Amino acid sequence: MASKSTTAPHNPHNAGIRVGVGGWTFEPWRNNFYPEGLAQTRELEYASRQLTAIEINGTFYGSQKPSSSRSGATRRPTTSCSR
Repeated sequence: MASKSTTAPHNPHNAGIRVGVGGWTFEPWRNNFYPEGLAQTRELEYASRQLTAIEINGTFYGSQKPSSSRSGATRRPTTSCSR
């Protein structure tokens, strides 16, 4: 008699290993990783749905405007985490 599997479906956002990058605005990625014609303003949104981690280190280079933080927060999925 076969037993019923109790394993949950794979969800990359709950996995123990995260695959990510140290940024998302890379010219060579356009029309390669990013679909042809994708607006540059939508690159973070797209990348956040393909990868499980993206380093956003804008504060390393200087203080960020509150509007920049709010804008980025609205373009990433709600399953993302900020540290």
